[in-house]
Amino acid sequence: IFVSMVINALDKMNAGPNPNGGDNPMQMKTTLEASIPIVDGGVNIFCDGVVAKTDLKDVADVDIVVGSAVNASELTRLRILEDIASTDLSSVSSQRIDTASIESALMTLVLKGNHSYFLTGASNTGDYTMELDDVITLHMMVDGDGTASNSKEAAVLALMAQPGDDNQDSNGLDTDGYALNGAFYFTIERDQNKAHLEPSDLLLAQCPFNPPRPAANSLPLESCILRRDVRNRIYPNRQGAPTTAMEIVAATVPVKDSTKGHIDGVASAMGPSSDESTFLTNILGASDYTRELAVSFARAIHERYELNGRYRRAFWINPGYEWTP
Repeated sequence: IFVSMVINALDKMNAGPNPNGGDNPMQMKTTLEASIPIVDGGVNIFCDGVVAKTDLKDVADVDIVVGSAVNASELTRLRILEDIASTDLSSVSSQRIDTASIESALMTLVLKGNHSYFLTGASNTGDYTMELDDVITLHMMVDGDGTASNSKEAAVLALMAQPGDDNQDSNGLDTDGYALNGAFYFTIERDQNKAHLEPSDLLLAQCPFNPPRPAANSLPLESCILRRDVRNRIYPNRQGAPTTAMEIVAATVPVKDSTKGHIDGVASAMGPSSDESTFLTNILGASDYTRELAVSFARAIHERYELNGRYRRAFWINPGYEWTP
């Protein structure tokens, strides 16, 4: 959800210098800051095919780290929302985290599998992997604090408060998919062991993926846009736009074969030309500071969460949004 943006007003009438002649156009610039609401129940762990066996939420969970840090000590001072995974998406209480920049609102999504479960060959879980199938973020600009009953934020929270469907009925498992709440639902590919997150029609009516250009002289005071950050384990991105998501300290071997020792080597080898450095420089601008921050922060996350590329994995989500047509 939106954290920080810069608005420029260019002098298209050439009242000042001549941009067509190579001069810089006159412009006004302002930075708008907002807060990032973290909504309970915003993560769903899909594993309903083993109803009679182990519930995945008993052996795996998710943390969200907000901000960035240059070392492990500084990481402990960041806002960390622990163990947020839930199969109950009806809870909509939110915590607002004030942020002054994209750097301080960078989101790290950490998948935390239980070591004793995922390393136990006796229960045939020794080669299980945890995958991040889909991530959708909502980016809002609201009028005032967004609490008015007729605001877009209120409408979205009302959809999320609607109860979801049970994943099984008298005929057994619902194999086609089911609603998580009034805002999102699952479609399921059981032959591929994948579940896909989709917005409901009611949510799309409030927050489209590609909003139309506002009518002339009719700029809305509120806006809500959906963005796919992860889709089918791939990171979609519009050409020329900053990257919106990536796995950090990722395995360079097939995920099922990755080990902590392998990821330790990946973390040690990271440098100014690493994918992590490229990701942050695309967002924050190219500088030695940004490149060093990317490597140091990724290593701090790796150390804290004992990443291994298989069932302990971490992903960066860019909180910013390009508010352009």
